[in-house]
Amino acid sequence: MTPDGLYCDPAELDWSQPSGPRASAYGDVYFSAEDGLEETRAVFLRGCGLPEAWAGRRHYVVGELGFGTGLNALALWQLWRQTRPADGWLDLVTVEKHPLDRAAAARAFAAWPELSGLASRLLTQWPSRLRGPQRLVFPEDGFAITIFQDEVEAALSQMTRPVDAWFLDGFAPDRNAAMWSQAVFNRLGELSVPGTRVGTFTVAGFVRRGLAEAGFDVAKRPGFGRKRERLEAVWPGEAVDESLANVDGPVAVLGAGIAGASLVQALRRRGIETMLIDAHGVASGASGAPAGLLTPRLEKADRPHVRATLAAFDFARRLYDGRPGFHAEPVRRLPKDEREAERFAILADWMPDHLDWTGEALVMPCAGRFEPARLVADLVADAQCHRARIGRVEPLGSGIGLYDDAGACRFEVAHLVIAAGAGALRFYPDLQASAGQLAVFDGVPPDMPTAWGNYACAAPGGVLVGATHDRGDQVGPEDVAEAGFRASVAERMPGLALGPVQGRWQGVRAATPDRLPVAGRLSERVSILAGLGSRGFAHAPLLAEDLASELMGGVPALAQNGREALAPGRFAERRSRRAGQGAAG
Repeated sequence: MTPDGLYCDPAELDWSQPSGPRASAYGDVYFSAEDGLEETRAVFLRGCGLPEAWAGRRHYVVGELGFGTGLNALALWQLWRQTRPADGWLDLVTVEKHPLDRAAAARAFAAWPELSGLASRLLTQWPSRLRGPQRLVFPEDGFAITIFQDEVEAALSQMTRPVDAWFLDGFAPDRNAAMWSQAVFNRLGELSVPGTRVGTFTVAGFVRRGLAEAGFDVAKRPGFGRKRERLEAVWPGEAVDESLANVDGPVAVLGAGIAGASLVQALRRRGIETMLIDAHGVASGASGAPAGLLTPRLEKADRPHVRATLAAFDFARRLYDGRPGFHAEPVRRLPKDEREAERFAILADWMPDHLDWTGEALVMPCAGRFEPARLVADLVADAQCHRARIGRVEPLGSGIGLYDDAGACRFEVAHLVIAAGAGALRFYPDLQASAGQLAVFDGVPPDMPTAWGNYACAAPGGVLVGATHDRGDQVGPEDVAEAGFRASVAERMPGLALGPVQGRWQGVRAATPDRLPVAGRLSERVSILAGLGSRGFAHAPLLAEDLASELMGGVPALAQNGREALAPGRFAERRSRRAGQGAAG
């Protein structure tokens, strides 16, 4: 584990016993090799009244303590596929302190051939060891898994969505006391609603008493196999099928770049009626460049925004893999001097799952190169894009009206998400414009996409070199930018020959004062996803997933402190605090 815990310690498994894989740190099995799947079905699925409890529900949430190998997740997923209500969506939010790596999980799944198809799909999205929530989405089945990789109390403190059923599947209480503390039971109660059910294999007295003290009605039930008894518990009150959705009606997405495309995809796969609006069409503006690099944000810290942006990079990488316009390949970052070389070496130690220091360059093995317009078009798919310039928005009846510059109401929707890049400055003044340009030269691209302040990579038509950053929305002279690109390449990559310019691109980015995105509510009927700067393709998909889930009433994709770090109101709050401090002084 890194010094301050950016990554979790991996699970250490002992495969020597025929009873099944054991966790070396806890001396307990993950599951029984003989009947583990049937035990999962009996203790957790039937123990929580599934599938009857989700019959007719549009949305159902299962919470789990102890993701382990993912066996419970696969069994739950299989049952959901077999009994899913029409247009239903299932969220599994689960906690795991010591995540398995992909190879260990694949070995564990081999014990259950009937789950092999689902296991293969889960393994395709298997997350890194990054601490905090990791989102895996399977839209064709209306199913999402959010794995909180952290200490159980820390993870539960960052959850906010009420849960309809709990699977308590940590290692035995006498070997894993932290998973079965009174503080944990109390938090489970806080995250429960009338009718929430709990299933667990243990009948330990302090577990029964702890659940009861937290407010659950607890009862013993016949056990499975050699275990005589197990526990079921219910949060008191009559279960009510109430949708927690915040939006009932069409959602308009303003902006057809990567932010808007990510939102359209996330909303539509949840069955939310969505319209896309842009004055210039799909993949215009900053998302229309010939090529770009997908790389993680580099910061040596374990803070909420670092976890959030790194999780966003991982999510984007999984989302783009195999899509037209995305090329999975390492990206090399050259240090500008000895001091930066030392910093890169430290960063590689800090982020070993994402970086590698060769002694001469920082290599990002999970990075990639992409063609923005192709990737955006694929995400938008067959969504219709309405060409219109929206100048203002106002409440209108039970929804919100979108007005053009002439004052005509062009659209009336239930909710608006502003994702218009630099165009969002009209609605959110804390954004800052940054103009930029790049050029595609005739020539042979480098063996690996390479960055050093500027960057060079393959692009349709030759070698792309970019990009300038001019303050404001006015792009500098093309000849000055071209000369700068040639001089920079000659200095840092002297072996890269640049021929005549084959094409150019100009655009305006939008960033924030702290260089972090803004994502969340501006008002009851308006949200925003903007301020992505030059990292829109790395950050937009997960932030869009989080926003779409919130509008649906689902499980957030980010930890609560991560959402707060990116909240649109943070700059106003900082100004208010400074004003208060000034008045006090």
